Amino acid sequence: MYKRKLQSLGFQGSDVFNASDDKQFQNVVLWLEDQKIRRYKIENRESLRQTNKEDFDKAYSQYLIDVDCPMSAAPKNETLDWLLGLAVDFEFQENKEKFAQQKEGSENMESAAKNNPLDNLDFNSPEFKTGVNTLADLLKVPLHTDHLVTLEGISNLVKEKFNPDDLKNQPKIYAGGVPIEFEELVSGFDFEDKNLNYAASVLRYLFIRDLRELQTKINECIVQVQALTANPVTDTKLGKVGY
Repeated sequence: MYKRKLQSLGFQGSDVFNASDDKQFQNVVLWLEDQKIRRYKIENRESLRQTNKEDFDKAYSQYLIDVDCPMSAAPKNETLDWLLGLAVDFEFQENKEKFAQQKEGSENMESAAKNNPLDNLDFNSPEFKTGVNTLADLLKVPLHTDHLVTLEGISNLVKEKFNPDDLKNQPKIYAGGVPIEFEELVSGFDFEDKNLNYAASVLRYLFIRDLRELQTKINECIVQVQALTANPVTDTKLGKVGY
């Protein structure tokens, strides 16, 4: 019953607070007085720090009277709820302008959501379908018979290729080499059949491309390992060098 009020006040441990625990109860009362209510001067709050339960109960009863609690004779759980309500009221009064700005910002966001122009689009209109197909052509996205599936593909491409991190770290673009005809390449074998030779050459060069990619990844791993072993971290407590 106290969780929401404690959370709104910024109390750490609101999820596990147990008012039946005398120590936790006293800690919350002290925190409310120190941080939110501040009815006593700092030097007069020592009475609420009594470790003896009877002394604290006596100080707590007097505290309820001093803060003008109308239910000071009620059970502890009810008086604590009243104190929490008092603290929430003080918190609101002290930060009224901030809460007003937050409310205004929330209302503006809600109004913008209600006026979202996308809500007024007809996703099955010929104009919308034409726009999706035109965008797909620009981005080289294959067209699907269902334009909404095409739109989903465009969305995935944009999220993957045009996110802020990738745009900031674009790879360097190197000038391409001189293009040559595939038929001019020397395959090194002859099946005495033009079509077989062509298919075999394609498979050979695809295999070579895969090997180059694998070698590149191996080189990258070697560089990372060399960087790690060339700059070891020394832990003098362990009496050794390295991780």
